[in-house]
Amino acid sequence: MLSEKPWNREVLLLLLAGMLVCWCLGMLLGILLEQFMPLEAFANKSFYRFVVNTVTFDVAVIFLVHLFLKLHGTNWSEFLGLNKPQVRRALLFAIIVAILVLPMVLALNGWLVWVVKLTGKPPPPEEPAMKVLKSTVGHGQQIYFGITAIIFAPLAEESLFRGILYPFIKQLGYPRVAMWITSLVFGAIHMNLVVFLPLTFLGLVLVFVYEKTDKLIAPIVTHALFNGVNFFFSIFESDLVRWLHRFLH
Repeated sequence: MLSEKPWNREVLLLLLAGMLVCWCLGMLLGILLEQFMPLEAFANKSFYRFVVNTVTFDVAVIFLVHLFLKLHGTNWSEFLGLNKPQVRRALLFAIIVAILVLPMVLALNGWLVWVVKLTGKPPPPEEPAMKVLKSTVGHGQQIYFGITAIIFAPLAEESLFRGILYPFIKQLGYPRVAMWITSLVFGAIHMNLVVFLPLTFLGLVLVFVYEKTDKLIAPIVTHALFNGVNFFFSIFESDLVRWLHRFLH
């Protein structure tokens, strides 16, 4: 059962206002990037835009959450639940949930792609982040993408959605609204219609993990493992396909 969180409404509004400012700054930097990018760097335009997006969302959210915690007189260790008993048990639970849920999320995503194809419509576009990953060249860009996907994105998104927004709305007396709103918005921010339902389902699972453990580090680990598997599969997808082809033939 999730313990009560002392989040202040005014401080939460400041956090959301800071996020809006960072989002507007990201839009402005994206426009400037289009206008003033050197020609030799234009081939990597999508990667540089990805860098801008991660800095003005993931890194910005982590920084703003840090200020949010300071204004509440708490710290990251307490926020993540690292100072509570049975942390190892919570981490083991998070890993088991990730192993069980990952095939379900991937199967749901594959089924939705299949349904869209049955309608005769063109294949749905890939999630923007995955499209950028597949177009990256060089190990440096891939390492940056991996660090962002496996560390910064889970920490930022879980801190915001499960760590702050979910308990705040729940403590207003709307636990189901809190669960569904945070999960739906979590699915929507990835800006892809096909992955919206699978990621909303993942969001619901992450709420379940947080409720069961009362330690935010647990859904962060589940989220990081999910992103990690997707990242490594995308990197080595062609190699895996070739290996399976040789194995089956």
